[in-house]
Amino acid sequence: MTSAATPEYEEYPQYCYHLSPTITKWCPLRASDIKDLRWHPGFEGQDDTFFNLNHPIRWVRVVGVIVAIDSFYGCRVYTVDDSTGSCIECSVSLPSSVQANGEKVRGDVQDHAGADHPADPYADIDVGMVVDVKGNLKLFREQKQIKIQKMQRVRSTNQEVQFWNKIKEFRADVLDTPWVLEKKMLRRLEKENKSDANSREKERKRRKQKEEARRHDTDRRRSQPGQAYGAPSTRKLYRPSKLSSVITAEASQYDALGL
Repeated sequence: MTSAATPEYEEYPQYCYHLSPTITKWCPLRASDIKDLRWHPGFEGQDDTFFNLNHPIRWVRVVGVIVAIDSFYGCRVYTVDDSTGSCIECSVSLPSSVQANGEKVRGDVQDHAGADHPADPYADIDVGMVVDVKGNLKLFREQKQIKIQKMQRVRSTNQEVQFWNKIKEFRADVLDTPWVLEKKMLRRLEKENKSDANSREKERKRRKQKEEARRHDTDRRRSQPGQAYGAPSTRKLYRPSKLSSVITAEASQYDALGL
């Protein structure tokens, strides 16, 4: 039996995730499965990432019956029950003017980022309907939510059965077995990541030096007399034209004649 201090799988760095069999897949899960996913605080942000064993999961798919619909300013939350003992909240961003009749409107406002929708995309979805929801996982008030990317009605029991079979197959084929990377591939990815990090650091230093040089040049100009407003450093003097020389010579001749 493996002790708690020695995990049965290896935790891979984030730069390896693009090779994961789950990171870009719509993972068919039960609501209870989603509840049990682990979360690392370092991944909070635009792309929240959760884990089953060492499988990183961002995109999920659930099927269940809608048991509640709550409206907030700019968004709506559907509570989905898939009969596994847990419910999952699924949120969608809406124009602030959209408000479906008969929905309960609560006073608190949730911060739901997402693309603005010109109209209510799910006006026909109501409590009691069975739906198929696809979306990305996020944390809201320490609870997992699905940010809806697509939601559609499930119109037959056969479709539900097919989905439950997909869940069973996905768990058996993927989730129940730890994700393993070959040592050779892991070393290559580590080397590539270090190279990319060095390039980013060099670029950051180059930009910093350029900004410091620009700032120093601006300060130097301002410190010079007469340069406070960016005046040119050279001065052009007036040079008399040839016509002025001729007029001056003629005036001298008139003076000599006493005119």
